[in-house]
Amino acid sequence: MKCNVYPFPAIVGQERAKKALLCTLICPQISSVLLMGSTGTAKSTIVRSIDGIFDSKRVVNLPLNATEERIVGSVDIEKAILQGDRVIQPGLLHDANGQILCIDDVNLLEHALLDTVIGVSQKGTNVIEREGISWSHTADFILVGTMDPSEGELSSHMMDRFDLCVHMSPQSEFLLRKEILRRRLEYEKDPSAFCKRYEGHINELKNLILEARARFPFVLLPEGHVEIICQLAVEMGVHGHRGDLAVSRAARALAALAGREQVLLEDIREAAILALEHRRNSMQPPPSEQQSEKGPCGQSSEDQKKEPASHKEAEKQETSATYPSMPEQDNEKGKDDLSSQAHKQVFSTGRTFTVTDYLSAKKRERLQRSISKGRRGRMISPDISGRYVSFRSPKGKLRDLAFDATLRAAAPYQRWREKGELAVALQSSDLREKVRVRKKGVTILFLVDASGSMGARRRMIAVKGAILSLLEDAYQKRDAVGLMTFFGDSAELLLPPTRSVDLAYHKLRHLPTGGKTPLAEGLVRSLELMMSLKKRAPWEDFVIVLVSDGRANVALNGGNALEDALSVARRSVDFPLRFVVVDTESGYPRLGLAAKISAALEGTYFRLEELDAGLLAASVHTVVHEKRKI
Repeated sequence: MKCNVYPFPAIVGQERAKKALLCTLICPQISSVLLMGSTGTAKSTIVRSIDGIFDSKRVVNLPLNATEERIVGSVDIEKAILQGDRVIQPGLLHDANGQILCIDDVNLLEHALLDTVIGVSQKGTNVIEREGISWSHTADFILVGTMDPSEGELSSHMMDRFDLCVHMSPQSEFLLRKEILRRRLEYEKDPSAFCKRYEGHINELKNLILEARARFPFVLLPEGHVEIICQLAVEMGVHGHRGDLAVSRAARALAALAGREQVLLEDIREAAILALEHRRNSMQPPPSEQQSEKGPCGQSSEDQKKEPASHKEAEKQETSATYPSMPEQDNEKGKDDLSSQAHKQVFSTGRTFTVTDYLSAKKRERLQRSISKGRRGRMISPDISGRYVSFRSPKGKLRDLAFDATLRAAAPYQRWREKGELAVALQSSDLREKVRVRKKGVTILFLVDASGSMGARRRMIAVKGAILSLLEDAYQKRDAVGLMTFFGDSAELLLPPTRSVDLAYHKLRHLPTGGKTPLAEGLVRSLELMMSLKKRAPWEDFVIVLVSDGRANVALNGGNALEDALSVARRSVDFPLRFVVVDTESGYPRLGLAAKISAALEGTYFRLEELDAGLLAASVHTVVHEKRKI
């Protein structure tokens, strides 16, 4: 028995994750499992504990900094140089054959590499074609990935390729936490004695798995249960058929584990949680309010997005207050009178509200796919900073030599080259340079109209709620968000781009409303700020989110206020920035001025009453993601 790994039966709780891993050991067609959870939820511990069940099974770790050659395989440099033979040196996928391949923080692995690994795990064969050599080998392994969603999510496509997914929540019950601590301290004090105590449990588990594996081919799935699986997939908005197959296989594995030769409805229920939750199309209308609070893999909204306690308390106090409504003025003269006479008010931060169907089905689907990635863009580094992920032939001057790739390129030709006293003879055609990637940051500036017209119909309440949602989302995604307002005769930067939610919320909560609408001035000031930041970090993305009804009434030089704003907007398209316009105009007649501003900016246009706070944040991130694809 191995004592260098924590015993599988000694792990307290996390029963669903245990069953998912046992399903992979029972059913040969279940080749991958994804474990999601915050730090300290035993994700890595539970994966490595499988190492102690079977002597023939071991866990092979795939580090995030592994190159494609190390993972897939490449030319054996030593043999190529010394003997002149082109021989493949197998990679980690060869080492993982018949074993368990574990990728910690799988969401941080390069998408191309992850796609390759998952593809090999599903096919069971790894084909290597490089340097004029073609070779293949069996790669029958179980892929287990772990990730913390707060550090970035996987795309919906990648999530779908994992057969099973479990969200692991931290244990909150006092007795369970006490037992976890007691066992861990006991294990650290004397690993051998601790593992000896669970040796009987491990042997029982091993026999249970072997019996279930032998029983699995004979487990029947009744025809009526097949219909239930398909209906579940349809109701959860699951795309494709991977989910249906995963449910049927997991249900049969669970039945075999329970000692039965026929699948019961309880098996389907458990299997659906393991195989369909991460494939759920969250844009589908939820059947109940309670279910709508569930996120991917059954995670509650409270787990997904923690709102600071101070925010909740302030919101509770403020929403009980009442504010006098201000009449909407439709003509230019009325607006001026309103703006000049209105006193400043501080509105509360609004809660989210029901979303109307403001996008067609296809656009909603595209929106969800875009925002579900949840990870910030990455870019090819323009210098020698960042993580080395690949190589290429240099274009122009060589700046960052990829020594390993250069040797592999030169190795097959050493037999025929004059080396003299050199160990390796290189030619310019052998040289390869490193391709490095680094995270592409995003800076979002909210340019908020805080004039008197924003107080009408208490629109600022909804605006504040929307901005707060994006601030909290930006905090989770490590984005920088700033806040600039314009009212009266000028624009003011209330908060330079920051990642501090508490500071941003304080500024937002006390944001006053009243006065005229110097829209052109606000655009000019925001452009100046964002371009100065762009010069410092030209590789990053910069987005200006204009929240206004577009009813400008303060000109730059005493001319026409609206024409000034449109003129500034038309000139803005020459800047390397992205624009989003959220139209706050409500009531009738609608002047549509914000839409004209958006068209001049060549930006993305939304109407506030068509969005709730959460979807506004999602919409802005869709724009950010789309820009990265250009």
